[in-house]
Amino acid sequence: MEHILIVDDEIQITSIVGELLHEEGYHTTVANDGMTAIKLIKEQDFDLIILDIMMPYVNGLDVCRSVREFTDVPILFVTARTSINDQINGLNIGGDDYINKPFTHEQLLARIKTHLRREKRKQQPTDELVYGKITLDRRTNELRYGETPLLLTNKEFKIMEMLMSNPKQVFSKDHLYETIWGVEATGQSHTVTEHIRNIRIRIHKVDPMANLIHTVWGVGYKLE
Repeated sequence: MEHILIVDDEIQITSIVGELLHEEGYHTTVANDGMTAIKLIKEQDFDLIILDIMMPYVNGLDVCRSVREFTDVPILFVTARTSINDQINGLNIGGDDYINKPFTHEQLLARIKTHLRREKRKQQPTDELVYGKITLDRRTNELRYGETPLLLTNKEFKIMEMLMSNPKQVFSKDHLYETIWGVEATGQSHTVTEHIRNIRIRIHKVDPMANLIHTVWGVGYKLE
């Protein structure tokens, strides 16, 4: 089930769009201001963001600029600002599409489905993931640093697969645990910390200067 974030300061809009998307089988989360949206995007994985521009304090353009520093999730601007310059500006700072208010349900759903299909095509898994000196081979369940194999447990391999599939994206310990172990974290996220520590140890044995898995304090981990 695709997870869509709806960002708009008009509660009526988020309610209508949320109900429409639920009827189509999507999971949704709502943010009614820009700061909340940025916080949610750092903490959770979304497949698409529907983003209003004209919001107080932190507007949609600023939200887009901020989140483009750590994620390339598709952003669909939905706004009453209709000038060509506004559209060009929104696309230039990292938006993927632009739809004007008022819009029909059919228009919105068509745009959403188009971008989700495009993302699925982009995310088709390849046999190998490469990031810097690290290569992850899905065929052999092997991780290599340069030409040196790193002996990882299955869970450690899955953690690296998630991080390498989404470089620079921050994953919380709870999210990593629930995705890889398949159960709710319920206080077990320290297990992820131990696995990350073991991965770092194995990498440092090959290259003591390597610093690939970064801790984002209070949030989680990212590969950079």
